[in-house]
This record gives sequence, C-alpha cells and structure tokens, in this order.
Amino acid sequence: MKHNVVTSDVLVIGGSGAGVMSALAAAKEGASVVMAVKGKVGKSGNAIMLGGSFGVDGVSARKYCGEPEANADYTPEKLFEKLVSCGFQIGDQRLQKHFVEMGPIAVAELLEWVKEIGDRFVFSPKASRWRAGGVAFGRALKHGLEQNREILVYEDTFISDLLTCGGQVCGAVGMNVYTGELVEFKAKAVILCTGGYQPHSLKNTISDMTGDGIAMALRAGAKAKDMEFLLYIPTIVEPAYARGSLLPFQCTMPNLFPIREKATDLDGDELVYSKDPKYKTNASNSKVKKLLMQYFYGEGMYKKWDQYGNRFYFDYSAYSEKDIYDAFEEMARQQSHWHRKGKYHFIDLKKLAGEIIANGRRWMVGFGNEYSMGGVVVDDTFFTGVPGLYAAGEVTSGLFGAFRSGDGLTEMLANGKVAGRSAGLYAAGAAQLEPDNLAQAAGALTAPLGRTEGVSPVEAMRRIEAVCDEGFNFYRDGQRLEKAYTEICQLRRSLDQMAAPGGERYNLEWMNSIAARNLALCAESGLYSALHRTESRGCHLRSDCPQVDNTNFRYSFAASLHGGELEYEKAYPEAVYQPLDDRDYPDVGECIVKTILEVE
Repeated sequence: MKHNVVTSDVLVIGGSGAGVMSALAAAKEGASVVMAVKGKVGKSGNAIMLGGSFGVDGVSARKYCGEPEANADYTPEKLFEKLVSCGFQIGDQRLQKHFVEMGPIAVAELLEWVKEIGDRFVFSPKASRWRAGGVAFGRALKHGLEQNREILVYEDTFISDLLTCGGQVCGAVGMNVYTGELVEFKAKAVILCTGGYQPHSLKNTISDMTGDGIAMALRAGAKAKDMEFLLYIPTIVEPAYARGSLLPFQCTMPNLFPIREKATDLDGDELVYSKDPKYKTNASNSKVKKLLMQYFYGEGMYKKWDQYGNRFYFDYSAYSEKDIYDAFEEMARQQSHWHRKGKYHFIDLKKLAGEIIANGRRWMVGFGNEYSMGGVVVDDTFFTGVPGLYAAGEVTSGLFGAFRSGDGLTEMLANGKVAGRSAGLYAAGAAQLEPDNLAQAAGALTAPLGRTEGVSPVEAMRRIEAVCDEGFNFYRDGQRLEKAYTEICQLRRSLDQMAAPGGERYNLEWMNSIAARNLALCAESGLYSALHRTESRGCHLRSDCPQVDNTNFRYSFAASLHGGELEYEKAYPEAVYQPLDDRDYPDVGECIVKTILEVE
C-alpha cells in the first residue's frame, strides 16, 4: 500500500483551541510535534462559531489576566461549586478543579496573543467574561501557533483511525481531502483534540462535529461516557440561508438586544418561561438560562412534536417595526468589533429584521445542538488509559457532567496546556513503535472506494440525523428512544457496505464514509444511555421520567467497544473535594432552583 509517512514524537489531531494549546505545550517539553487538521488551523472546530463570551472567576481574572475591575466576589471556590452543582453531581471533581486552576493561566496566554495581533475582546467585569468573535479567536490561535514554527501542520487532512501496537497507540492514518493521498502518522503519543459530536440536522456548530475522536478512541480501547447529555439553544431555522446560526440565543441577552421575545408554538400558543423569581439567573450563573429555556420551551413544544417537530417562534409582535430595526441595529453595533458593519458573521442584520417583520414580526427558530458533554474518559493529566493516547477539549467527558455551565473555550485552552505537557513527557521516555493494525485501518478507510454499489455515505449521514431528530432530541421519552436505538443499531451495521465511487480527489461520499461510521457509533452510545437513564438530569430531559433521581441514577454510563459491539458499565463520581448531593427532586427545574440558584 503506497502512502506518505510522517514521523514525530507527538501527533495532535485537531486545529482549534485544544489542538493549538496541546501542540505548543508538547513542544515546550522538547517533543517534535505534528498537527493533523481536518480543515485549517484557527478555522476548524467549533471555536470559529463563537458569538458569545467566555470567562474565568473574578479573582483569577484580576491576578492572571490583567482585569482590575473583575468581580472579586466571584471566587475560584464559587466557580468550582458551580461546576459541581451544574454538572448535576456526576462531573469529575478533579477535572473541575483543574478547570478552575488552569483556566486563567491558559486564558491569559490567549489574551496576550489577542493583544499582539491588535484584536480586542470586550471584558464584562461583573460576570468576569470576555465577549469575542470566532474569527478573532481563530486569528489569535493561529498567531499563537506561529510562536513555534517547528511544529509541522498538515491541514485538510482527515484522520480515520488510530494506529496501535500491542495495545499502545503509536500514530494514526488518514487522507488528504483534496488529493486522496493516504498518510501514515507515526508518533510516540497522540492527542485527540477533535471536538464532540452533534447527531442532529439542526446544530449551531460547524457541520462536521461527527465524533471522530470519540469513535477512534473507542476503537483503540478507550472508554467514553455521558454520551446522552447534549446541549441545545435557540437557533435559526428560517430564513434558510442563516439556518444554524446561534443569533437567536444572542438576542435573548438584554445587554446585546434591547427587545424581548415571546416564545410561541406554530399555532401561536405561548411557550411559557416561568416568571417566578426563583428562576432568575444572574451574571455568574447566566449559562443556566440555556437549560431553563430547553426545560420550559421544550416541554410545550414536545406536546405538539408529531405536528411541528423542532420549530417554534420568537414573536416580536408587541413591538413596532422601528423597535425591531433599532434592536438589530444595536446588535450590529455590539458585534462591530469582530464582524463587518451591519453583519453578524455573514448575516445582514437589517435585512434579517425586515424578513422578521414581513413574517408577522415572528422569527422561526428551533433548538440547535451546541455542545456534547460526553466523550472520551480521561484523568486530570488527560490520559485516556490507553498507553500513548491523550485527549483535550470537547472530545473528553467528565468536566461538565450533565450540563455545561462553564465555557468551552476556557476548557479547550486549559485542557490543551496539560494534555500537551503530559504527552510530551510520555514521548520523552517512549519508543517509536511499528503499528500492527495499519493494513486493517487503511483497508477500512479505502474500502468504500472499491464499491460501485452499496450504502451512500451522504444518505447514511442524513439517516443518522433523521433518527436522532425524531427520537434523541431536546425532549425524550422511552418509546421514541427505544425506536431510535433499534434503528441506529441496524443502521450502524449496514455501514460496512458503504460505497464511494468517483475517485480519490475531493470525494464527498468518501469523506462522509469516515464521518458516518464515527457518528453512528457515538449516536448508538448516546441513545443506549438515554434509554436506560429513566430519569431527567441536566440536558437529558424525559417527559415520561421528569424526576432527578440521585438515589438510583447518580452515575455515568461508560461505553467500551469489544468485537465491534458496545458494552456498558456504571461509572460513579467521587466526592474528592466536595460532598455529593443525595437528594431527589421532582424535576430538573426544581433541582436547578435548589442546587444552583438558591445557593448564589
């Protein structure tokens, strides 16, 4: 088999925040480092979609990040306690402690890159958060990577599988998406920085969060857990050209958008977000509003799911046309630091306001999949348990438990600094091994090219999304989950017959054959866990099991792969630094009030 061979001490797979930080940290340990990126550095991964903010605690923002006005009452201890409670008690307290301690140091490094390139992130002292744009974040990452030009970067390279020798990871195999050339990466250590998985058709991330790293890690012998926990936020459905934008969620923030939406279903019946003051959020727990929206709006939507599915309105009919135009003009002003005048990313905000007005002052939105809490199991050195394999960022599990209250950008930066150091130290004492599964991995990669008939990978991807849209969405019940789980298991078995005729050069079917294999495996794990978690917890909301049952379900489902089939075990959280809540709650809303909002 003819292929290109690239050798290094450490291979980093992924080119966003976790990947760049990991590569730099490994290089600081003296390792030779190669990065393999599916797209472009700084322009691949979810960070490019950034439209909101990220932060650390106020004390650390003052100490490490040069923000003297930061809220000193928002202490590291409070941030840690928030992570534990918002994780609904199943998060990894070691990883939560790491996030609190390493996050400010990593963010300070990023902010230095931002200054060096002349960009600006806007700091909000009370919340101790920086508002930024994804393009600016990407520019900063690329600039940071350029601080070490010895790191070799292979862009537009789709990794399909990890290479192993006697159970140790020793590299990876993939292909150049433009030429189709196969590439074997030999490495003493590999760091997965590939992001999470989003199995739905409506997502507000980039479109290729297909669980590649999670699936590769499972096939290499690692474990994945918490795969049922997926985060959803209001996202554009129409107009079609802007589908997937998280702008509707931005428009729920009073500091950015001065008018307030009324949520209704497609019949015009209001979806009521409780006005009870006990549900009021503040600056330090504002992200809880994401889950409360899913909880309140989703309950009403699910009653008409068979009729309307994942669609509802943001209704601005209480406001004049001028009010609506002025509101979007203010949003444009708020975004002007990072986007062209009058734009949010590519969206012309004045034009959008006019389209909303023409549609009866209503905006069609849905709950788009933003983030997956589940992923590869790691310890606080970001070791996966498989010799030679590390992981950082959204590809991992444990930090956020059942709900992400912290920031994905802070996570990826903080994780990467330690994962890179750990991999670099490991590589310093490791030998360069020859893989014993190269032929098998390359064969699995190229097999679809040799078939002229079979399952279309593009259609397989659409089918995976359709199954998850129907049975594994923001509200769930046992009957739909059972049906979806049966369908996804059958679908995954059929993927052995995927066909991608048409040559090796930029063959979309071929690329989708890799993605479909990975996404189906992740979706199967998520569906199994959701089906067997007969309670509600965090982002896992079941209409037929609304209670938060700490007595019987305060654990994670951890999956491993044996002979091509997933097997599951229960992984119990440890009260390393803080006692765990053992009380039961009638529903997620009441649990949020008692464990998060009342303790502020």
